[in-house]
Amino acid sequence: MASDTPRRPGSGPDPRFAGPDPRAARAARIQRSAQARETGQARRAAAQARGVAARARGADRADLRRRGGGRQPRARASLSLDQIIEAAIATLDAVGAEKVTLRGLAAQLDSGVASLYWYASGKDELMAIVADELLGRALDDADELIDAGEATPSMFADYPGIDLGEATSEDTAEALADIRRLVLCLFVQMIEHRWLAGQLIKAGPDEPNSLTYWERVGQALQRTELDLTTQFHASLAVVNYASGMGAEVSQGAIDRDAMDDADAEFAEQIDRWSSFDEQEFPFVHSVLGEFAKFDAKSEFIVGLHLVLSGIERLTWS
Repeated sequence: MASDTPRRPGSGPDPRFAGPDPRAARAARIQRSAQARETGQARRAAAQARGVAARARGADRADLRRRGGGRQPRARASLSLDQIIEAAIATLDAVGAEKVTLRGLAAQLDSGVASLYWYASGKDELMAIVADELLGRALDDADELIDAGEATPSMFADYPGIDLGEATSEDTAEALADIRRLVLCLFVQMIEHRWLAGQLIKAGPDEPNSLTYWERVGQALQRTELDLTTQFHASLAVVNYASGMGAEVSQGAIDRDAMDDADAEFAEQIDRWSSFDEQEFPFVHSVLGEFAKFDAKSEFIVGLHLVLSGIERLTWS
C-alpha cells in the first residue's frame, strides 16, 4: 500500500520516488512501446514473406502448365497482409464479426481462400491480427497526443478531466492522465469499429499490442504510490473496464441501429420503469431524469473516471 503520509502537489520531490527526468522516462516508455510494436510488425512481415513465396510457387506452377500447352489459369490478385487487414476491417465494420467468413473475404479480394491461410491459420487468428492492428493504432494515437501535449482525443475535448483531490501527488496525477488518454484512444477505435471490443475480450494476452497496452497501463501505475499488488489489480481493473464497457456500449449501438425508432423505444422503456411502484423502486424513480443527459460517450467516460478516482484514493492511504 501507499505511505501513511500523502504528498501534496508542489510539495517538492519525494525521496521514495526519486528517479530520472520525467521527459526522459516518457521517451524511454515510448521507445519500449515502439520496440514491442516492431515485434508485431516483424511477425506480419514474416507472414507477408510466406505469402510472397506462395505466390512465387504458384507462378512457377502456372508457367509449367503454360509450357505444357494447357489452358492458362485465371490470374489471381497479388495480396499483401496490409490489403487483407484493410479489407477485413471494412467487412467487419459493414456486417459484423459473426457474418465474416474467410471465403467471403477472399472473394471480395478476388483471390482464393488459400491465399489467406498463408497469413492466418483460420478466422480466429485473422481476427486477432486485425484487432491487434487497431489496438496498435490506438497506441500510436496516444503517443501522438503526448508529443502534441494533448490530454485527450479530440472526440472528448469537451468533456471534463478527472477531478483530483488535494492529497494526490503530481506523479499520480500525471499517471492517471496518461491512463485516461490511452483508454480513450482505444475507445475511439471501439466507436469506429463496433466489433473490436468484443474481439479484444477474446484476444490472447500474447498479441504484441495487447501486451504493450497492458504494459503501458502498468508503467503508469508504477509511477504512483501504490504497492505492487495494488498496481496489478488496478491494471486489470483498467484494462477490463476498457474492453468490457466498450463491448457493452458497442452492442448497445448495434441494437439501436436494428430498431425502427430507437428514441421511441427508449421512451417506452422509461415509461415502463416509471410505472413501477415508487416505494419499491425509489432509486430507479430518482434517476429517471438522468437519462435525458445519457449518451454512450458520457456513460463510458464517467465510468472511467470512477475507476481512476478509486485508484487515486488508494494512493492516499
